Amino acid sequence: MREDIKISLINYITGQADETESAEVREWIRSKPENEQYYFELYEAWHGSLYAERDIVDVESAYALFRAKASDRTPVYRRLRFLPKLAAAALVVFACAIAVYDFISTKPPETLIELSIPKGLTKKLVLPDGSTVWINAGSQITYSRDFGKTDRDVFLVGEAYFYIAKTDTEIPFLVKTDKFTIRDVGTVFNVKAYPEDEVFETTVVEGKVSVEGKLTQGSDLESKVFLDANQVLKINTDENKPTGNKAGIRAAEPVKVMQISDSQIEKYNGWKDDFLIFEGETFEEICKILERRYDVEIVFGNQELKAYQYTGTFKNIENISTVFEVIKENTPIKYNTDGNRITILKANRPININLKDDDDLRKNYY
Repeated sequence: MREDIKISLINYITGQADETESAEVREWIRSKPENEQYYFELYEAWHGSLYAERDIVDVESAYALFRAKASDRTPVYRRLRFLPKLAAAALVVFACAIAVYDFISTKPPETLIELSIPKGLTKKLVLPDGSTVWINAGSQITYSRDFGKTDRDVFLVGEAYFYIAKTDTEIPFLVKTDKFTIRDVGTVFNVKAYPEDEVFETTVVEGKVSVEGKLTQGSDLESKVFLDANQVLKINTDENKPTGNKAGIRAAEPVKVMQISDSQIEKYNGWKDDFLIFEGETFEEICKILERRYDVEIVFGNQELKAYQYTGTFKNIENISTVFEVIKENTPIKYNTDGNRITILKANRPININLKDDDDLRKNYY
């Protein structure tokens, strides 16, 4: 493997890569299945080291092991001289992670299989019963090694799209999130349950599901909602969110079921086909999606900007700057990029801030 790819992988996993390098790494990962497999092994090793006991890792021997894995070590040393201290420290920790990965891989298999997808990537997974799951960036699913034998439960943190296989088993297919359980009835559906989001969302493409749990804040009673094809359920999960409607801020309904058309389905599941589709979302809501999609941190230098609303469609956009350049054409903003941190500022030029009906943003940018 090329040394520049190894260094870029390290930078990407440890959060040191800039936007250009991150885009190159994502393209490399997607290009071959073996690249994706290698990346996920290193990513899991890195995050596994964050939870390992400190006395497991010998830093010097771990770094020596990392060096031994490289086919040509000289370029690594040359590059290290110019890395900032934080990145150099991250390299040492990452070397420890490789040692921890080797240590953990020798342990007996656990009863659960856990798959974490980092920000900036998505992954397709086929479960033992033949069901297919597309897992969005910054998400995690967990299921039993005996999946399909004693249960068909999937535990989800984040967002995933499920295509449930038809089987002869009577075991129900359940998707369990922090607050709710989605029960499948021969279905294709999308579940969005990021802990940091204020809204839990389920969209049914085919078939039927039931969503079970304490649907109303403050209630101790378990309730159930049935959804058919082309229906979306949104539940406000933010207990601290005000019920009033401040100027420029849309009030959230506690529980809402919407009927949508076939053409609107893509808004809710288009992410798996590399679409970014917005229909009246606020800038704050959009930036949460962009942070996961491009593995960046977005900071608002002006809080008023969060309430701006946008409608638009993007496809196969490798760089987040492309999205912001389009937004700049219709909104008085400017942005500064420092590594993977982007700061949004207000620009001094007049423009209509309500862009819900702006024709320019309704174009398809792909």
